[in-house]
Amino acid sequence: MKALLLVESDRVADIASFYLRPMGFDVLRYRSPVKAVDNLEELDPDAIVISARDFPRHWKVLAQAARATRDKGSCVIVLLKGERFSFEEAAKAAQLGVNGVVRDDLDDRAEQSQFQRLLKRYVRVDESRASDRVAPASWDRIDFMFAHPGSLSPVAGRLETISPSGITFAPDSPSLVSDLEAGTAIEDCSLRAGDRLMSLSCRITRADRVLGLAITAMESPDRDYLVEYLAACPEREMDELLKKNQ
Repeated sequence: MKALLLVESDRVADIASFYLRPMGFDVLRYRSPVKAVDNLEELDPDAIVISARDFPRHWKVLAQAARATRDKGSCVIVLLKGERFSFEEAAKAAQLGVNGVVRDDLDDRAEQSQFQRLLKRYVRVDESRASDRVAPASWDRIDFMFAHPGSLSPVAGRLETISPSGITFAPDSPSLVSDLEAGTAIEDCSLRAGDRLMSLSCRITRADRVLGLAITAMESPDRDYLVEYLAACPEREMDELLKKNQ
C-alpha cells in the first residue's frame, strides 16, 4: 500500500511516517501540492495525509481530485488541522469526502491514537484494531457495569478505556470491589455501545483503584459490532464538530 504525505513540517512528517509504515504503507513525501496533484493518478495512493495548516487551499484540490476516482473505502484521506479550523472548513472536508480530521500536533498521544484509529478504520488492519484501546469521548455512547461475583450487587462507574479485548474501569464505590483480586472471573457484565446493549464475561487482570478487565466471552456479532463502533470514533468526532458549529 502507498501513502501520500503532503506536509511541510519534518517533525510532523516523521511522526506520521512512523505510524504509517508498521501498517504496511510505503510513504511518499511531497512538499509541493502542485506536484502531488499532477502525480496523483500515477501514484494511486491508498491513503493521503495532508496538512490543512500548510496548504489551506490546495488540500481541497487534492481531495477533490482523489475522490474523482477513489471512494472513502479505497483511499483514506486524513486532514491535519492547525489551531484555526473553521466550521466552513470542516463542512467542506465532509463534502469532499475527507475521512477524518486530526490536529497536527502529532507529538500528543491522544492525537497519535486518533490518527492511527482513523487509518485503521479504513485500511482494515484487523490485528491492530483488535488491541487498540479507545478512551471514550463525549460524542461516544459507551457505558459498562457488572454484578459483583459474590454479592451480586451492581457495580457502576466510569469506563476509562476499551478495546474489543479489554476494559479499564473506575468503580464509583471502590469499597464494593475491595475484596476482588486479579484472576477473579466476572460472569455478569453489561456493555452499551451506541444503541446496542451487550452481555459479556470478564476476568480481572489488575485489582486497583482502576480495574483492568480482560474480556473472556462475548457473542461474535457483538464483538464485530464493538470493533466497528470503536473504529468509527473519528467519524463521530467529525459529526460532533459539524453539529457544534451549525
